Amino acid sequence: MNENGTKTKEQDGRKPVEDYRDADGILICGKCGEPRERMFPAGGIFKEPHLVPTMCRCQREEADRQREEAERAEKRRRTERLRKQCFPSSGRYAFCTFDADDGRNAAQSTVCKAFAATFDPKDPEGLVLYGKRGTGKSFHASCIANAVIERGFSCLVTDIKQVVNLMESSFEKRSGNLERILAPDLLILEDLGAQRSTEYVMEHVYDVIDGRYKAGKPMVITTNFDFRERILNATADDPWGRVFDRIVEVGFPVKYDGNSRRREIGMKNRKDFKRKLGIEGIES
Repeated sequence: MNENGTKTKEQDGRKPVEDYRDADGILICGKCGEPRERMFPAGGIFKEPHLVPTMCRCQREEADRQREEAERAEKRRRTERLRKQCFPSSGRYAFCTFDADDGRNAAQSTVCKAFAATFDPKDPEGLVLYGKRGTGKSFHASCIANAVIERGFSCLVTDIKQVVNLMESSFEKRSGNLERILAPDLLILEDLGAQRSTEYVMEHVYDVIDGRYKAGKPMVITTNFDFRERILNATADDPWGRVFDRIVEVGFPVKYDGNSRRREIGMKNRKDFKRKLGIEGIES
């Protein structure tokens, strides 16, 4: 219906008419019945009243649709750009989402979802996902990354080996590479402690974690170290001592336990492969 409460040509079953002019000479939309022109009074450089274009409901709705589509397209482009920057070498985790969670780590999933949903780049508090290998730490860390990216925040997923490689570059590039690690709203640092605990490695790891700490930027750290036995109670001569001090201050511990998912997947893949080859009866 138009503003007068009468049906338009389309609504009452008749074919839509072309735009037309009413008794006052105003151009009327043949589809929605609203004016596409309005009379502008005389004044200024105009000595006589004159018609100026205005948008009818059809045009306003189309303009809104185009604007919303442009905003969605821009969000998709930004999200894809952030995702590529986040997962430079971890493609298999680039599309992990909480929707794909099998629910076996329900409590851990709840914590990670809540962190992602309330993520604030100005809040330095992060998470320490710790436990045995293959228990879902990296999956949930990647789910967090994708969730905050969908909210428009930047993130980087990396590991100690990549950090050391970046920091081993020339002195001129080193500060830029450190800034690249410190710049994202969220840093996800994988496999803390999986490398040899040399003084050289410790120094680079400390530079990154201390840099994020001083900038007040949050981190999510995954590690096989036990938080309570090793991280929280580190001794004075522990080579990871300085790193652990920073982590304890800004990292909420989330424990992962249970059987290794990777081993379960590996066993299933081997069974499927034997079935494919028709050799189920052969031990392997």
